Amino acid sequence: MKYLLTGVAAITMLTACGQKDKPDDATVPSGVVFSESKVPSYSVQKGDAGSAAAALAAMSLETSGSGNVTWDKRDLNGDKAVFTGVTIVTSAYEGDDEDASELDGADLSIATLELDGLGMMDGEPNFSRILLSDITFVPTDPEEAETGSGKIGTIELVNPSPETAGWVADLFADDEAPDLPEGDALAFDHWAVKDVDFRVDDPNGDRGTFTIGNIEVTGLKEQAAALMKLDGLTFDMYDEVEDTKMKLNLASIEMRGADLGLLTDASEDAADPEDVSQMMNLAGQDPANPGYESLSLNGFDMDLAGVKIDMPKLVSAVGRDKKNSVVAVKTEPFKVSLTTDEGKYGEQLAGQLAMLGYETLELSGAGYQTYDEASDLTTYVKGENFWELKDGFRIDFGAQFAGAKAMAEADASNDPGAVLDDTLSNMIIHNMELSLDDDGFMDRAFNAYAAQSGQDPQEIRNQLTGLLAMAPLMAAGSGIDAALLNEASTALSSFVTNPKTLTIKLAPAEPLAMSTLADMEDPSALTKEKLGFSAANE
Repeated sequence: MKYLLTGVAAITMLTACGQKDKPDDATVPSGVVFSESKVPSYSVQKGDAGSAAAALAAMSLETSGSGNVTWDKRDLNGDKAVFTGVTIVTSAYEGDDEDASELDGADLSIATLELDGLGMMDGEPNFSRILLSDITFVPTDPEEAETGSGKIGTIELVNPSPETAGWVADLFADDEAPDLPEGDALAFDHWAVKDVDFRVDDPNGDRGTFTIGNIEVTGLKEQAAALMKLDGLTFDMYDEVEDTKMKLNLASIEMRGADLGLLTDASEDAADPEDVSQMMNLAGQDPANPGYESLSLNGFDMDLAGVKIDMPKLVSAVGRDKKNSVVAVKTEPFKVSLTTDEGKYGEQLAGQLAMLGYETLELSGAGYQTYDEASDLTTYVKGENFWELKDGFRIDFGAQFAGAKAMAEADASNDPGAVLDDTLSNMIIHNMELSLDDDGFMDRAFNAYAAQSGQDPQEIRNQLTGLLAMAPLMAAGSGIDAALLNEASTALSSFVTNPKTLTIKLAPAEPLAMSTLADMEDPSALTKEKLGFSAANE
């Protein structure tokens, strides 16, 4: 159903967009605090009762049907107006498919529409609060009405900027759907949508439900939101064409201190050269900033035709120094499980997992990086950046490199090739360490490959060990340091034969620019000693 799907898209578009905790950890830079700023309180601003009627007239809300809104009853008392039995004729908007209203094909039936804080401001109509209650999507095509329904409990907007209030006014009055304000112009104290309920029942297409308990954005100002939150998302749909079911649940997701300027796609917001420059300056000032103060996800699970994914919790937060610059980002340890059940995709995946000897995959991970603005050094803290597969393996990663400022500026480019080139040109490696701890995955992998090829697992292991042993001889004429090749080959061969923990380190005597490796024609200049290279299986 087009009106249902576009309605969901509209809600998604509008959405997408105090406790202190200082970890007791020696790796936390001195003076850095992980914190959440308090969500600001707000109250409905007063309007101007003397010009409230003029404001309603400017929004085509003086006479029922003079604009896109009709109603059964209107009551104006001071700076507050209440409308009952309301219909907003959104299906009347003109424009082609690209510019048409997100609600094209449906009108909105609303039990009550309330406007508080009405008045004229600088010659334009303004209000401080709008509340729409008991909203029903009413398709203009009778056939569409038989294939589903869409309802929303309430939509509330509090203390919008003049531009945002003007956008709402244009929705009531104009023949064409107005463009949503952009940049700093899009601002308000609070926006919330509650009790979203879409139901689809198309005999020749999708069937199912899509519900959301609550969506809210609080304190949106200068392209930053103090709080963005979604609670109680459920998605239960059957695709008739693909013959697949999909179920999804999300208890909640909450983001504090969302920097919409950084989270927005640069290709969409940086068409103007001046905007590009501003974005580059912003990124250069805070190159470690992920675009939020904290991110918390709870109770996510999905079942796609028998492929089941479950993530109970994910928490990430930034740490700031006394200058309020982001100097650390930490993602707490989390777990994700993948299992299979009845269903087209689940049955396919179950066979692949069985070849590796798994019924369930349990993956866990964590991340922690710090940034020193004075030296422009980014550090991935050893032991706190890892991915681990239960009864499989664990990969730990640690590194320290310079060049974050220049790389952040390069990210503003619209040319992926240029971004990669700039990254290689500006990244300077100080040290790097990667360790792979085997917990049975190597045996599982060799057994699975042997089962497919009809060979003995030990035979395959011996063949690979032999190839690794020959690698130094095969690369003898390349100019690569023989000591480096021998140590790497020995460590890899040992790991294949008797896997323990494979550790590879780089600790160059002098910081190593990635551009040196990318442009190198004579690798003999980089010896084992100069790179500080070591490899071992212990």
